[in-house]
Amino acid sequence: MQNRIGYLLVCAAVAVLALPQMGLAQDGITYEDYKVQLAQYEKRSAEAAGALAECKSAGEALSQQIADTEGQIAGVMQEIYALVGSDEAGVSNYMGSLDRIEAQLMGLMNLSDSDLFDKRDEFDNLSELVKKMKENKISLIPAAAANLRNIEQLLERIDSRMPAKRIKNYTVLRNDSLWKIAKMPDIYDNPYLWPRIYVENRGTIKDPDLIYPASVLKVPFGVDRGQHLVLQGHSLSAIASQVYKDASQWSKIYQANKSQILDPNLVFPAQVLDVPAN
Repeated sequence: MQNRIGYLLVCAAVAVLALPQMGLAQDGITYEDYKVQLAQYEKRSAEAAGALAECKSAGEALSQQIADTEGQIAGVMQEIYALVGSDEAGVSNYMGSLDRIEAQLMGLMNLSDSDLFDKRDEFDNLSELVKKMKENKISLIPAAAANLRNIEQLLERIDSRMPAKRIKNYTVLRNDSLWKIAKMPDIYDNPYLWPRIYVENRGTIKDPDLIYPASVLKVPFGVDRGQHLVLQGHSLSAIASQVYKDASQWSKIYQANKSQILDPNLVFPAQVLDVPAN
């Protein structure tokens, strides 16, 4: 603005100096008219300079207010870091971890039910990680608390969709048997698990020794949380040792499954047992 006004003033001054040579009367503009215009330019220049000075002063005051506010925010943040036992880098890393967990959960949300079942271990690991992160005092910071709420909602939505087991359809071929099917590498790779297929298809298989070509069998994979699939050589004490890290807890499993365990010393491959929480 100052440069523009200065340029106008210079132009006006040059015009005034050149009046005798320009023949003012020829253009109908007198020397007095130029003096009036010059005075107007000078007045406008002074007004603009005053307004610019006021803007500059207001800008400097605003900049100082911003600096003071930023200083206050920094002070408050240092107090917050002290309360949660961390620092700026620690909080930044924590928030980054939450963002990565949320991104992983969004990926799981987009999977089909069958594919989601295959990612159950990943989902369980993320759930445990979120529990541990909630124990960190940084989780009390409002931004972190908001992210955790979103993450917990995603966990609930995925958990509600998580299948208890995955089903694969198998078309019976000539000379097939349940034993042979269970033994296939892409099924169980274990012939002793043939009863699982029989139990899943009891509505269509009247005799486990008789299955017919072209019939379609449902082959289950996996078990629900809180359940255990008995394999060859398993015993209740071995299962308790695996689940509870304490073989003496076998009676807890027995009591939960008395309807299908006639003798606590005898469990069979392919049985699916309920395992109570410890």
